[in-house]
Amino acid sequence: MFRRFSEFSCQEWYRSERVDENIFKIRETFIDEGHGCNMWLVRGRHRNLLFDTGFGYVSLRSFLGEDVSRNVVAVSSHSHCDHIGCNHEFECRCIHSAEASVLANPTGANTIYDPYAVPEMIAVPIDPLEVKSHKITPAAPTRLLEGGDVIDLGDRAFEVIHVPGHSPGSIMLYDRRDQILFSGDAVHNGSRGIGRTSWYGADQDQYLASCERIRELPVRTCHGGHFASFDGARYRQIVEEFIAWRWAVTVEAEPSKTSQ
Repeated sequence: MFRRFSEFSCQEWYRSERVDENIFKIRETFIDEGHGCNMWLVRGRHRNLLFDTGFGYVSLRSFLGEDVSRNVVAVSSHSHCDHIGCNHEFECRCIHSAEASVLANPTGANTIYDPYAVPEMIAVPIDPLEVKSHKITPAAPTRLLEGGDVIDLGDRAFEVIHVPGHSPGSIMLYDRRDQILFSGDAVHNGSRGIGRTSWYGADQDQYLASCERIRELPVRTCHGGHFASFDGARYRQIVEEFIAWRWAVTVEAEPSKTSQ
């Protein structure tokens, strides 16, 4: 028996786990971790950071409650469909300037909803038409971010690090004091460790340049956009492995110096 998204309560659809002091990991319960993103809530003294907002099938604001939501700064790691679906529910919406137009005018193509979102990613029977017909609600950003900008919560601050490659406007958020990194899809603990480079707007050469720039970043804990969190040693391993792989591919693709 198929269910509709409207039949799920927010408490049923989402789950939250405290992973550190005032840091919470939120997941869409029924969506596999490869498709559904990790949403990160950081409670601050003056405002709360929400890094990514899921697919938007069920209200995230209702799950968080008004005490949290009214002071939320919703920051998008990038504009893919699994990260921006509930942006419209929050008054303060931030994204890198390179992807601002996608939030204002989302389509199945520019958010990669088509072909990324499929009924098979959901662990309960959902009407396939519900998945296919879902539209990301337009929500123009209220603040455009650039590398080096700061998101200040009052008692802690996060530096914006621009890491194009997975998408043109991919960003990470870095707490320099505590060496905590929210890496979005740029670096994660999946089988490849690096976000796909075959989607809309991806660029492997930009990805290489980004990884070479962030390889020495002091990281104690990395919270990725998918899969489990990991330590600094694993972070460096992932970045170094991609750099080595990309350089190897580049060398193999170059014509031999002795060829005519």
